[in-house]
Amino acid sequence: MKSKEKGLASRLLPCCLLISLLGAVSGCSLFDKSSEVSRTKHARSSSHAESRKEVKKEPEFETGTVTGLQTITVLRVESGPKSVELMPGGSRLFVNDLYAHKNFIFDADNYGVLKVIPLPDEPVEADFSKDGRFAWVSLYNSSKVLVVDTEAGAVAGEVTTGSIPKEVAVSPDGKWVYVANWNSNTVTVIDAKLRARVKDIPMAGTPRGMCFSPEGDFAYVCIMGGSTLTEVNVGAGHVVSRQIPCGSNPRHVLTNREGNILYISNNAPGTVTLVDRAAGAVIATIKVGRQARTIALTPDERYLFVCNYGEETVGCVDLLARAQIFKVPTSQPIGMVVSARGDRLFVSNYTPPQVTVMRIVRQ
Repeated sequence: MKSKEKGLASRLLPCCLLISLLGAVSGCSLFDKSSEVSRTKHARSSSHAESRKEVKKEPEFETGTVTGLQTITVLRVESGPKSVELMPGGSRLFVNDLYAHKNFIFDADNYGVLKVIPLPDEPVEADFSKDGRFAWVSLYNSSKVLVVDTEAGAVAGEVTTGSIPKEVAVSPDGKWVYVANWNSNTVTVIDAKLRARVKDIPMAGTPRGMCFSPEGDFAYVCIMGGSTLTEVNVGAGHVVSRQIPCGSNPRHVLTNREGNILYISNNAPGTVTLVDRAAGAVIATIKVGRQARTIALTPDERYLFVCNYGEETVGCVDLLARAQIFKVPTSQPIGMVVSARGDRLFVSNYTPPQVTVMRIVRQ
């Protein structure tokens, strides 16, 4: 009997061992699956947390109350920088150095010189193709605009205009280039693709500043020798549609993103005028400084800066308060532009020949 029990025990022992091993393996498998589920949940949780981090982006531009301007640095040019422009994309600055007969292109962030482009005459103003590859540059004495290849750093073409071309404006769709001819009281219309002169639009007086509506269906021209903006219907064949009162001696004009308000600098009275574009009526007139020239709007559309050329200051206008809230001295400010983020102001100074870079201080 004992021998039978021993035999049975010897046969049961391998089975018990096998069951134990299977249990251990099964336990490990369950543990591994549980760990895998835990890791997957953790990974998903981390992924969701990362997604939340990615969604939280910085605002496109600075906001907050503007309290001042602080000079960061100056960008040296050669002689008489007439205007400074921010090129499409916001990473480059374009300077028309009038008496040096050159364009300077600077890096807008590290302020290094990227290009110095020699020109045959005195450049006054510029505007750009949508990609920034080409600049349309007016030449003061030559009755033409140049097409400047900003990548190659060379003149790529030219188009004849009226006498003493000054302001240049490219339509939002890039199809049309308008040029204000100071001496011939006309605006030249250019087909940008063909680089060909289409027509000249007679003006009621001396044209200077210009801008297009955001849709590009209308253009607005400052009649600096009078007290109106000339509205041009682009789609109807570039014809004058009406005259809009805007204060005496308008010099520069721009519009907000929505296109319902026009902002105009008035040189002689030293004011900035706000106009309801649809109604063609003055909303407000804000006193600034002597000989108000170029103006620049912050991206949040709360503030407007103005070159008070006659008193050598830059003024800051609070558009909610409708008042100039402070001025800072700077030598002969003639042109200006705000950075894409609204954190800096670039001011071209006639003398000394430089562009002053100012930080826009906010609370």
